[in-house]
Amino acid sequence: DRMFYRDRYDYRRALVGFARDLNSDLDVVRLSQRLVTRIVETLVVDRMALMLADERLGDFRTIGDFGFSQPVPRLTRSSSFIDRLDGGHTVALDDPIAAARFAAEEVEFWRDQGIYYFVPCIFEGRAIAVLALGRKETEEPFNSEDLTLLTAVAGQVATAIENGRLYRQLHLKAEELGRMREFNENILESLDDGLVVFDADERIVRWNRALEDFYGVKRTDAVGQPLGNVFDSLFVEALRTARRQHPDGATL
Repeated sequence: DRMFYRDRYDYRRALVGFARDLNSDLDVVRLSQRLVTRIVETLVVDRMALMLADERLGDFRTIGDFGFSQPVPRLTRSSSFIDRLDGGHTVALDDPIAAARFAAEEVEFWRDQGIYYFVPCIFEGRAIAVLALGRKETEEPFNSEDLTLLTAVAGQVATAIENGRLYRQLHLKAEELGRMREFNENILESLDDGLVVFDADERIVRWNRALEDFYGVKRTDAVGQPLGNVFDSLFVEALRTARRQHPDGATL
């Protein structure tokens, strides 16, 4: 018995450590399947789903699951469970007294799906995901130790999911900026007039095709060079004077 309980404790402690390490995985879908597999193995449950809140509608959709023969239904924002979940409370449909506070039809619907527990993943005062679980294979209800463990894991999952969302948003923003830069580059290259762009240190950062033809200097040779290495000194000095006298711009 001592060995059994020690092994179970070590396995559960490993689950908490695993959930903490999820913060290094920025792929939310991959993270979800890893998490579901580990929780199923640790608690030996017959089914589980990680449900993620839609950023626009707020409904919870499954992004990783185990043990279901059919697609897991959505948990809508209009659900009678939502207030409890947003408040950071586990919804236990195995407990008749606790289940009585919710709509009877909804309770029966989720029991028919084989789901008896909803554990919220809270971020900034709101559930951004839910751990939806069935029963243990032994048919025993979750005890307080099980629910405490799941609550601890859910807290780590919320942070990991939010990190994944932020990473995805940054990635999309970087792609958008890349497209805008390419678009601007195409505009600069299509100009019939020569165009040079330089930085605060007077080093050339842009040199378009028209200027290549006009000056006979290739872009690869011009970019990175000081203006004085490419243009004659009289022009460079006139440019500096104009910048000092007209910081908002001028025509030479």
